Amino acid sequence: MSLTTGLIAIKGQHSDKLAEIFNFFKLVDTYNDKTLTNWNEAIQVIDDEYMNPNDNSQRRVVWFDNGWTIIEDLSLILCTDEETLTKISQHFLTPVFSLATQGTSGCYGFWYFDKQKLRSFFYNDGQVTDNFGTPLSQEADFNINDNAFYDDIHGVAKQFGIDLTNAENLKSFIVKQLDNSEELNNEIEEANKNYHQVDNNAVSKPWWKFW
Repeated sequence: MSLTTGLIAIKGQHSDKLAEIFNFFKLVDTYNDKTLTNWNEAIQVIDDEYMNPNDNSQRRVVWFDNGWTIIEDLSLILCTDEETLTKISQHFLTPVFSLATQGTSGCYGFWYFDKQKLRSFFYNDGQVTDNFGTPLSQEADFNINDNAFYDDIHGVAKQFGIDLTNAENLKSFIVKQLDNSEELNNEIEEANKNYHQVDNNAVSKPWWKFW
């Protein structure tokens, strides 16, 4: 089992609003959707997207389960965008939960919004770097501290009814083909310029790369 997972869960059925949701991330829906009927097919798309990223477009697998619209985000870019997730929660007047785990870099975190950010936790390479808000009742049985691990983050998600493992039992997944908006491309271009201007010889990460 891979320890790298990323997802966004929006309370309610929002499959007819996905173009609007992705627009918050400055991604443009091409409406070239593909429907899959099992999780193995979905994993193939997710893995291919992860291993062969495109700077100008991306695919995201979306499904509905147990009252939540779930968007996978193995890039860990969308699911860690607190500002945008807050806007989505405010716009749809509904809770939003997101998580990110990455085993090789030792990163484990989650975020919870209900028209504002109520809770966030992030553990990175041996230390807690974010611990915002009052602990949720859903955290009670888990190590949401400097011992946090994959099972703890996904354990909290399951307490909300968000269970990634249950995707294996589902029969309907939507693959969204998304293009970068002009605004996003301009931001990336500007970030690239700044990145190279700081130190052409330095080994570091542009802002849109999680690791």
